[in-house]
Amino acid sequence: MQLRKAVENKMFPHLLAMFQWVFLVISLAFNLDFSVAVTGAVANGGLKVIMLFHLWILFFPFVLSLLFYRIRKEGIAERCITALSIMNVLFSVVNVFLYFTNDLALLMKATEVIAWSLFNCMFSVSMYKISTVLLLPVLKGYVKIHKETLHSHKRIWA
Repeated sequence: MQLRKAVENKMFPHLLAMFQWVFLVISLAFNLDFSVAVTGAVANGGLKVIMLFHLWILFFPFVLSLLFYRIRKEGIAERCITALSIMNVLFSVVNVFLYFTNDLALLMKATEVIAWSLFNCMFSVSMYKISTVLLLPVLKGYVKIHKETLHSHKRIWA
């Protein structure tokens, strides 16, 4: 029952986007990226290999696009992430298909860079939404307390 409440929360997709991005960056930092398939296509005399990173960039934005499509009417951040994740899925599909064609290594790398950039943009928009929802009320409370102390301080001197 509590898991259902957590998944139905409107901040869950944002937190999921943040954690999956952090997990991907940590796995790349510790070189946990391993090959999934060897396609048999060649580019510049070498075989093209599909890594876990390429499948991660394909499948997680697909899941996020479904989650954010459900809450797309909540605000501009949700609509933006929905559009970014759909574009990310499209570029990732093209990137994986280019691994099965001979040559076209430059186009393959360009689509990979675009997909990774869109992935980072999704993270940035999610962090913006999380910070506005969680930090803005704290800052408003601080400003209210600060204004009250300023007014009471002026009364003491008067």
